[in-house]
Amino acid sequence: MTSERLRAILGVWMPMAIGVGIIATSLNFYLTANLAGGILIEDLESWRLVCTAGASFLGGVMILSTYGRLKKTRAARAPAPSEAPKGPE
Repeated sequence: MTSERLRAILGVWMPMAIGVGIIATSLNFYLTANLAGGILIEDLESWRLVCTAGASFLGGVMILSTYGRLKKTRAARAPAPSEAPKGPE
């Protein structure tokens, strides 16, 4: 494996995969967490939504920032269009 490939995997695809994992975990928490019904535990339904929204936001920021960095790098590596020679005016 070349160093360029390793850099692409660790620098671009792993943060995106971690962001997707965070979002999936937060959605799983929201759908399956049992936070009510104890003697000393009040109803924590609103906290479940707040925690899920915060974690999903964090995962989304990770994905979007990494994707933006990927697009910026690809644009910088693309060959610049050469200027057309100017004709007589």
